[in-house]
Amino acid sequence: IDNDLAKDALENIYVAPNPYLGAASWERKSGSIGRGERRIEFFNLPTCTIRIFNVRGELVRTIEHEGSFNDGSVAWDLRSNDSEDVAYGIYFYHVTAPGIGESVDKFAIIK
Repeated sequence: IDNDLAKDALENIYVAPNPYLGAASWERKSGSIGRGERRIEFFNLPTCTIRIFNVRGELVRTIEHEGSFNDGSVAWDLRSNDSEDVAYGIYFYHVTAPGIGESVDKFAIIK
């Protein structure tokens, strides 16, 4: 593995949809029973740990991802480590990839 190339690839990590607008196209329509799955996805991930923080700097969720840049995506169900729905607002994510580096960015969940 070319570590310099891998470090540069960390800049390509992104979240979709961003912002998350209270609902996404793959969720059930309002005529269905129940809300359905709520989620956002992280893309272009190596094997890494993703830590999601709220604006107060509190750790909301930790996600472990095993994979490579070729299959590097993971979904987050918008729930905390305590399985509670997260609030609307701005969140920061910190990606740590052992032996490669780290990346920090933000996303929004809005009503």
